[in-house]
Amino acid sequence: MPRLRLRDPILPPALVGWLLLDSLGRPRYWSTVWTALAGAELADSTLSARLATLEQFYQSVASQCRQDCLDRLITQLDFDLLETCLEGYFVSLCNRGAQDRTDHSTAWRAVLGFVEDCLQRLVKNNPDRSSMWLLNNRLQRLEQLYHSLNPRKKRPAEIARALPSGVIEDLYQLIDPLSARNPFRTEALRWRNFVIVLLMLHQGLRRGETLVLALDALKDQVMPKSPQSVRYWLDVIENPYEPSDPRSESPNLKNAYAVRQLPVAPVIASAIQTFVNNYRIGAAHSYLFSSQEGSPLSNRSVNAMFQVLSSHLSPAARQELFDRRKAQQIKPHDMRHTCATVRLKQFVDAGEEMDMAIQKLRVFFGWSRTSQMPQRYARAYFEDRLVTVWADSFDLHIDALRQLGGVTKNA
Repeated sequence: MPRLRLRDPILPPALVGWLLLDSLGRPRYWSTVWTALAGAELADSTLSARLATLEQFYQSVASQCRQDCLDRLITQLDFDLLETCLEGYFVSLCNRGAQDRTDHSTAWRAVLGFVEDCLQRLVKNNPDRSSMWLLNNRLQRLEQLYHSLNPRKKRPAEIARALPSGVIEDLYQLIDPLSARNPFRTEALRWRNFVIVLLMLHQGLRRGETLVLALDALKDQVMPKSPQSVRYWLDVIENPYEPSDPRSESPNLKNAYAVRQLPVAPVIASAIQTFVNNYRIGAAHSYLFSSQEGSPLSNRSVNAMFQVLSSHLSPAARQELFDRRKAQQIKPHDMRHTCATVRLKQFVDAGEEMDMAIQKLRVFFGWSRTSQMPQRYARAYFEDRLVTVWADSFDLHIDALRQLGGVTKNA
């Protein structure tokens, strides 16, 4: 197993995390150093994916040199052989990209950044000052040689689109706990999956954000000036009651901006409360969502849930999904795309300037100040020419989504 996740209740939090192992089960030196220093700021899932890419490079170097020697090449500052290995890895990425039509530029940037980071640390701390100038020149040469390389020409950013209105309408019919079309066996499963879809579709939660919610994430407050009125909100934070997560691929918040409080409509709050009070019973943990065995729900289980829903779409909805999105199934993140597109419409049609609406999107969806995602939704807004304000009731939501597909209610 080249990648291992250390997790045990007896370990201090600082030692819990991912490691790369060599063929003898020993931690790889420079990947461990990089994980502790440069990788510390990455989300758990991002770090796991990055280390998987680095392991591919370790294997590529071993194949080219006929021995597992990347750590030694870095430690010895063997620029010549490192450049040869980087070039070989780049060619392999180009070949893979040509075969599977996949953009491997992210993997290339990750590997190049790893090598540069390790070399910079060594050069900076080299005690031989007489060779410092030469080493800096070699490091500069490496950066100049490889930073402009890209395994595949960058494609234009795809416009982030909402799901077609017919697909959303069919999804509502499928996921309704009382629907005869609901494909899930038990009432508990139906209500759990119903609430998951509502949180992703109406609140715009990422999959990981949904799965780290604590049981008491929904908060409420009676308004002082109007005792009949109750305000609801959702605390999107890491579960404060669990010192460690037993899941093999731990869901988590993507970044610091993902921590936020989201207003929740009473109808959504009512669905969450119904689920918690009647169907979320007996689990020995404090996460909101559980598997049928009582353990915290996993990323794979959510993916499987959407696969089941996709397989039960009506023929018309499945055809619309393919015609409009060239997709065979609904994915969890499609819920967030749909929510963001309609939320932007809600802000703009309520009189907000586009710049202010985009800033509100950043806060609501937990994007960093430098993220380009809000601009992608702005492009989708103008292209789809939405004309109906989205409200937090299911009927009005469907009406607005019909407009995304250019279909009116009476059509």
